Amino acid sequence: MTIYTGFLGSYTRRKSTGIRRFAFDGREFRTEDFIQIGNPAYLALSSDGKTLFSVVKNGDDSGAASIDINEKKITAISTAEGEAPPCYLSLIPEGLLACNYHAGNLDLYAIEYGHVAGRLQSISHDGSGPVTGRQDSSHIHFALKNPYNEDILVCDLGTDRIWIYSFNGELRKKDSINFPAGSGPRHLVFHKSEKIAYVLSELTSEVFTIDFRDGSYRIIHSSRALPGDFSGESIAAAIRISKDNKFIYTSNRGHDSITIFKVTESFTTSVVDIVPSHGNHPRDFNISPDGKYLLLANMETDNLALYSIDPETGGLEIVRSDIYSPECVSVIFEE
Repeated sequence: MTIYTGFLGSYTRRKSTGIRRFAFDGREFRTEDFIQIGNPAYLALSSDGKTLFSVVKNGDDSGAASIDINEKKITAISTAEGEAPPCYLSLIPEGLLACNYHAGNLDLYAIEYGHVAGRLQSISHDGSGPVTGRQDSSHIHFALKNPYNEDILVCDLGTDRIWIYSFNGELRKKDSINFPAGSGPRHLVFHKSEKIAYVLSELTSEVFTIDFRDGSYRIIHSSRALPGDFSGESIAAAIRISKDNKFIYTSNRGHDSITIFKVTESFTTSVVDIVPSHGNHPRDFNISPDGKYLLLANMETDNLALYSIDPETGGLEIVRSDIYSPECVSVIFEE
């Protein structure tokens, strides 16, 4: 029987004390406190599975931390004075990228001997968007290296752009992809066998198909994640793609649901179904390495929802929704 394991990042404003660990086998589900750390709101796992990187808030300072998983010990913390915590982390060969929504910074941290070792570079963007209170300035939410080339794509919700960076000793801005005004690009995923990316906009809850097969980035399609008759307030959170590239999933805060999209032969998307999140304010979620399960974090109701995935339809069937995990906002599986 397969045992699935991983880590849960959280805020530490109410009940959580830090990072939790989970394990389940499809029937039983266990969680436990893993390590006490301030505001570990996003996590990233090293390629060898030995080190966990975490956002950290340490007093009035914030930055990134590295954790030895086997020793269950924080090995290093690198922070900047008086800054809000980052909201996203990802690894590149040259170090650790951290995105700071509130400050509008893209930061690069050095990694030495597998652990975080100081901030090398901090970049800010100029610009704004039309949505008052959300787009008055740059709000960087996500950064990830393109697996098909050397580009680093950075989602800036505040300026309605994805900034494209190169790295040659340092991060350098080279281009951008412009999105519709007020859309607020938040997160993206790459197709696993074609030069296609899917971008989730937080403010308009859309999935945009980006085609870069000819070397340039072009928006070729968009699909809305919310029902056509929905008129309430809802903002999008996370996006994932299935292991076989057939389906895309997004979480909706406000509508409190997960939207399932089918990927068409032309790589556009169409909505298959929208299912309840079985909790309030669904944030991050992730798909098990074998593609059989989806684990969702509902932040405001302090619960996880576990779904089984139908490989033919992409459909989600709830397995459990009573898994306690306070203030959870990040879900990561171990391979």
